[in-house]
Amino acid sequence: MTDPSANTSPDDTDGDATPSPSFDVSEYSETEQQIFDAALAEFGRKGKDGARMQAIADSAGINKAMLHYYFRGKDQLYADVFRHTMQRFMASFGASLTEAPTFEETLRAFIEGYVSFVRDNELCVRLIVSENLAGGTLVAEHVRRMKTTEGAPPRVMVDRIQAAVEDGDIRPVDPDHTILSIVSTCIFFFAMRPTVEVLHEDAGDWDAFVTSRTEHIFELIYRGLAPR
Repeated sequence: MTDPSANTSPDDTDGDATPSPSFDVSEYSETEQQIFDAALAEFGRKGKDGARMQAIADSAGINKAMLHYYFRGKDQLYADVFRHTMQRFMASFGASLTEAPTFEETLRAFIEGYVSFVRDNELCVRLIVSENLAGGTLVAEHVRRMKTTEGAPPRVMVDRIQAAVEDGDIRPVDPDHTILSIVSTCIFFFAMRPTVEVLHEDAGDWDAFVTSRTEHIFELIYRGLAPR
């Protein structure tokens, strides 16, 4: 392993994209956590291609050689940061989805959990959006895994929608289309905030607007799914 005090380091594009086998943010040292936070900010604002390891090192208060001591290169650091971002997304729902006794409560928990994540994790959302715009290789990999992982929000919602249709609680709908409609509605007003603030006079008080908007989304989706 390279001496962290050395003055030379690989180029920004060097390094294996495979996440570190021991990746666990809870086990990061203070220096590693500083690197991680700086990397999230840099990747979130500039995307993978625009981000620079030197900028991450400067923000973390270390030299570039030490950065490469902890993370082999930009590809590996990006993969670790993105992986943890998706883990944070899943964890943001807690047990609210799996413990909800009815479809109505499951839908409300999903919408409230998604809106809360987007509101409280702007840099994470920017990272996910930029990854999609860049081709979405990593995000596609993680979403595929979430769709087949027991307890993951997308998997829970698919199962609950299918069960609700079978029980006659909601009208027949395609679960994937339904989830896409929910997610799109939850994220759109954040992505278009400047426009929303012009179009909707109540958006001047953003926190209050987010609360009312969350309730409106739930009512719109739930009533729209009602049996006909």
